[in-house]
Amino acid sequence: MDIEPILSEIGLVKSEIKVYLALLELGSATTGPIVEKANVSSSKIYEILDKLIQKGLASYILRGKTKYFEAAEPERILDYLKEKEEKLSREKESIKKILPELKLKRELSKAKQEAVIYRGMKGLHTAFFSAFEELSKGDIIRVMGVPSRSEKVNLFFLKWNRERARRGIRLKILFDESARGEPQTLEKNSPLSEIRFMPEDVLTPAAINIYKETTIIFPAETEKQPLLIVIKSKEVADSFRAQFDLYWNQPAKVYHGLSGPKFVLKDMIKESKEIRAIGLEYYKQELVLKDLTRFVKELEKRKIHERLLFKAGSKAITSKYSEVRFLPEEYFSPLHIEIYGNKVAMFDWTEPITTIVIEKEGIAKGYKKYFELLWS
Repeated sequence: MDIEPILSEIGLVKSEIKVYLALLELGSATTGPIVEKANVSSSKIYEILDKLIQKGLASYILRGKTKYFEAAEPERILDYLKEKEEKLSREKESIKKILPELKLKRELSKAKQEAVIYRGMKGLHTAFFSAFEELSKGDIIRVMGVPSRSEKVNLFFLKWNRERARRGIRLKILFDESARGEPQTLEKNSPLSEIRFMPEDVLTPAAINIYKETTIIFPAETEKQPLLIVIKSKEVADSFRAQFDLYWNQPAKVYHGLSGPKFVLKDMIKESKEIRAIGLEYYKQELVLKDLTRFVKELEKRKIHERLLFKAGSKAITSKYSEVRFLPEEYFSPLHIEIYGNKVAMFDWTEPITTIVIEKEGIAKGYKKYFELLWS
């Protein structure tokens, strides 16, 4: 049997194989005979032997001041392979932990010149302080849906607000009710600001910051370190800016209870040639199962195409004209969004169930682009 290719397959390089086989034949030996037997460079022999020792395939003993090297029992190769398997298993677990971030990066690859992901407090600092490079005195930053934040993030925004005000940059901000009373919401801590709160029945899991052609999406802190997505796109920024203006002036239609989802199911049939959805979950679909069953039949009858992004691990109720993909596990939002025609419907399925329907071409167009970033 040809031994060398097999040893190569388990991860030994050519020089290590030569030295290991030489040790098996020589027994205990100094470096001189090993170099001669293995036909390797004398300047590299200690490095090669050290690598074999690290892998548990060789050892040495001292006789006086001289090192005598010998091969480990051949069965040690099985132990070496077991250690490699255990290491590979640990590496797999490590990769699993970062897969959501890698998937998210891939989903945004179509817009890789537009979207950047930041993590941690340093990333938070970079994302927000770099905004000052694009803004001038009198410019306005619009922010909506700021949820309750940790103490360290509150303190960060106190510092950021001082610098923003020093530069004469104005802020219009809509906080979620969950943040009321926190340092970030107090007027004394936010000079040059107009502060308002979102309607109590609107739950906002992510803050949307809009300035110039930039949008910073800062989700609620579900992890130890902040995660931010910065999107450079005029179309996306304009869409969120229009949505901000709607919330700021409160003209959107709001439905409470299951009447909202039932209305939207009927409305999508009337208004749509194509439907896009983000954040669907099976148990939410079950709440309106009869209406959904009729909806699916109508979709198939009218041959209306759907593209649906379900949350990871969810089952799906769909028509034969539906395409289904799944969001990365780290995607967090209690909101489910339907985009159809010139309308965007946002559902908060927590009690009391709330549905907001916005009819505006610019907002629908921006959400369609946001959907495409996630879809691809």
